[in-house]
Amino acid sequence: MKLKPACWIAVAAGTTAAVFAPVVIRAPKPALNLPGDVRDLHEAMADCVDSRLNGWELVDYATRLVSEKFTRYSVWHLWENSGIAFKNSRGFSEQYNLALGRILSGLGYEVQAVHAKDVRFEPERPDRAGWRNGHTWLRVTYRDETKDVCAARTWHRAGEVSFVPQTEVKPARIWTGAVVRLCYAGPVTYEVWKAWLSGDPVPRWVFRSFHEQR
Repeated sequence: MKLKPACWIAVAAGTTAAVFAPVVIRAPKPALNLPGDVRDLHEAMADCVDSRLNGWELVDYATRLVSEKFTRYSVWHLWENSGIAFKNSRGFSEQYNLALGRILSGLGYEVQAVHAKDVRFEPERPDRAGWRNGHTWLRVTYRDETKDVCAARTWHRAGEVSFVPQTEVKPARIWTGAVVRLCYAGPVTYEVWKAWLSGDPVPRWVFRSFHEQR
């Protein structure tokens, strides 16, 4: 007896749920940080306004605020958008930099999110090696001057970032985040299941302290 298409869809949906449910259930809880008592993007924008800074100084202030708000680098929590990721103090470049972009756009800056499939990150200490990865960041324009902006490090300043693109830099589109998440979903699911069954921690590229080098 052949199963109807609807039955196959139900089986596929059930299998997918069974595979991904443990990934969601076992995801670490938020380790919140509240710099200046900032909890969400609305409060972050208000804090930036209260700083009474302007120009690139305000961009740097917002960048540092976002970087300090995040306590965990995570490609585990792929289902969270930038606002929720900011509130929960965890995420990867697409999440924390889009959160920064929303703040800067609200402050009146011209903001373009960009993405490169391969960027080289410079080590912070001479005894550490650099590494390469895909990355999303911002290009912010103020008074006809455009600079790279990224909240990956608290010391980053507008035009001063710790990575160099190795492939073409393209504007981040609506579908860019979805594509990046789909690319991560399989490997992350595998690593979470592997860690669960073995009792070992997940690799640091999946989840680690935000300011810890990969």
